[in-house]
Amino acid sequence: MNNSCLEITAIPKGIRVLLENRSETPWGENGQLYSILDCIPTAVVALDNGGKIVTFNRAAEQITGFKADCVTGKTFDGIFTVDHFQNSELRFKYLSRKENATEITTQFKRNGRDHLHLSVGIAPLISNQETKIGTVLSLRDVSGIKKIEEQASRKGRLAAMGEMAVRIAHEIRNPLGSIELFSTMLKDDLQDHDELKALAEHISSGVKSINNIVSNLLLFIRPDHQLDRQIIDVHEVLKDSLFFASHLIYAHDGIDVVTEMTDEMLFINGDLELLKQVFLNLILNAIQAMSQGGQLSISTRKGNGHQSAQRAEVLLSDTGCGIAETDLPKIFDPFHTTRKKGTGLGLTIVHNILRMHGGGIDISSNRAVGTQCLVTLPLRQDNKRN
Repeated sequence: MNNSCLEITAIPKGIRVLLENRSETPWGENGQLYSILDCIPTAVVALDNGGKIVTFNRAAEQITGFKADCVTGKTFDGIFTVDHFQNSELRFKYLSRKENATEITTQFKRNGRDHLHLSVGIAPLISNQETKIGTVLSLRDVSGIKKIEEQASRKGRLAAMGEMAVRIAHEIRNPLGSIELFSTMLKDDLQDHDELKALAEHISSGVKSINNIVSNLLLFIRPDHQLDRQIIDVHEVLKDSLFFASHLIYAHDGIDVVTEMTDEMLFINGDLELLKQVFLNLILNAIQAMSQGGQLSISTRKGNGHQSAQRAEVLLSDTGCGIAETDLPKIFDPFHTTRKKGTGLGLTIVHNILRMHGGGIDISSNRAVGTQCLVTLPLRQDNKRN
């Protein structure tokens, strides 16, 4: 190796070798170097000591949404404002002070809408005269890894919740049974006292509500719940769910429902009643998010999942108030709710029903646009009823 050595341990080895063998001129032309940099999947952004961008490869264009021709020669802080990186350390005055290679994980807002999770490697760029000639950044999109970690964490929380639910169910139901019995006896004894009878009825109603919550926890969080499987077309489930929600849709002025269903049947092995609850929950959430009116769009298609296995995909999109960015990671957590009268079990139930069917759900949201829910379910191998 020649004397043009870089102290860049956070930069991928292939990039490091190229930079170590660059020409004697710090920012000299090197067609082969830039051709290779454009072919690698890791984004590379190099800055000079004044903070100007001198290298911006093709992967950097794909990740950031900026074109190299538009950013080269301009300052890093001028292109990447405080609205892009969700980390104050990614400003040039801090980057230029880095004496050793380091790595930062942060969120990046692309085009003002998409949020990516990036791993940003930062290292000083040293010339063959052992002087610092700039700073080099490597950017990797780790959004997929982040999502897998969140899913694993969510499964762990739900498993813990299931164990707790099983243990406390009997402790809760024993006194509930006594309260229900006493309230029923009170109602019988207070037939001639309407006001007192109404209070006894409120007690009975409250008991039923608590019992329903406990039943939901046991029914949908316990992993040993047995599904009543049958061969059904996803479109049948959607049709029934829309029928049951129709009175609420009509009760809210200004809500339009637009459907775009594929002509192809989408047959799955599933529990019809439980899947109805999935889509009914999602439809009701959309209605509640559009208190001032809006549009609910529902579409279906056949897609490819893991190892090219075919799956049914249902996309529900609303133009409602959206979900706050801080709430998105928690929406599947039991009892997490932003509504005064909500139990916080709706999406937990949805997630678990789909998990028991081998499916999944992905929710994205933007305050200015609304919420999109993509539900996936594995199709029968031959996609036929028989």
